[in-house]
Amino acid sequence: MIHERAILPITMRRIAQESQIIASTLDRLKAVHPLRVANLRREVGPRDHGWDGEVTIKTKGKNYHYLFEVKAHLRPQVVQHLLIRANADRSRRGKATGLLLLADYVNPLLAGKLRHAGVNFIDTAGNLFLSRDPGLYIYVEGKKPPTSQKEKPTRLFQPSGLTLLFGLLIEPDSINTPYRHLSHANGVALGTVGWVKRDLREQGYLEPLGNERFRLLRKKELVERWVQGYASRLRPKLFLGEFRDLKNNLESVVKSFHHYASDQGLSWGLTGGFGADELVHHYRGKVLTVFVELWRQDEALRTLKWLPVTEGPITVIKAFSPNVFRFWGKQEPYPVVHPLLVYAELLCRATDRDLETARLIYHKYLEPTLAKD
Repeated sequence: MIHERAILPITMRRIAQESQIIASTLDRLKAVHPLRVANLRREVGPRDHGWDGEVTIKTKGKNYHYLFEVKAHLRPQVVQHLLIRANADRSRRGKATGLLLLADYVNPLLAGKLRHAGVNFIDTAGNLFLSRDPGLYIYVEGKKPPTSQKEKPTRLFQPSGLTLLFGLLIEPDSINTPYRHLSHANGVALGTVGWVKRDLREQGYLEPLGNERFRLLRKKELVERWVQGYASRLRPKLFLGEFRDLKNNLESVVKSFHHYASDQGLSWGLTGGFGADELVHHYRGKVLTVFVELWRQDEALRTLKWLPVTEGPITVIKAFSPNVFRFWGKQEPYPVVHPLLVYAELLCRATDRDLETARLIYHKYLEPTLAKD
């Protein structure tokens, strides 16, 4: 049972935190430049593809319109995902509207990535970067972060919650299937289903439709938080090892592993660069990463003639859910896990070519679904 009275305070706290970030960052901007902030509006419509709001910055004789996104506790994977969203949005609308990140703090490393990508930002410490033609350029760096407040932990973004959330993101309508079905389909305990649905509801990600039916909301934000959770909490628990093949030929490794898995009756799937290459034929990279159902290491290494090597070119990750191997439409000639997993793995690697490929995966496979948010 999800209690309505428990939802409002948590949702209001989130709104209040975002409102505080918006007010503080815009005040910081006005403190360093003689300008006015006008037409501030939250919750822009579907045509604006899920950004948090819009604002106009007015200087002498010129107006600069921005769509903005509000973020607390910024992490590298969140920034990478934001850059990919921003790039996709620019290709649709051109340069008439800028994109602005309002955050509690942007550290120097992330600030550099945002500047390099041309994404404007302001944080509550006073670090900011605004660059718009014609005539707007403001850049402030080196401000220390405000007194840190630890983000309240939530089970939704712990490993078991992330496991179920993955299933809901790839099949949003499954939110209305019976608890036992969700438990079995996602490989989580029955009790996990209850508190994940409760956390989703309390944090404003679930809309009641009546008759105990719900609709998943803010899927773009959930994908962003899932990608971050995959990198920081889920993947480290699933990591089985890094290896190299005696022949140092990854193409032959894929073929031999395919035969090995078939002989063993083992479910597996490509992710990362090799998975992406099967999907968009753009970039494979020098690291082969696979998800496996089971991993008997001694037997596997003996049969495959692999050696354990730190930072080796072969990475093996244990599947966290039956949904990892669920047929979704692309399985030839080698099985590939869902594009969301491929995308998340590319963001973990985060070389320039990985990120370039991640943008293609996002545009072709993820954005069309998220556009229905």
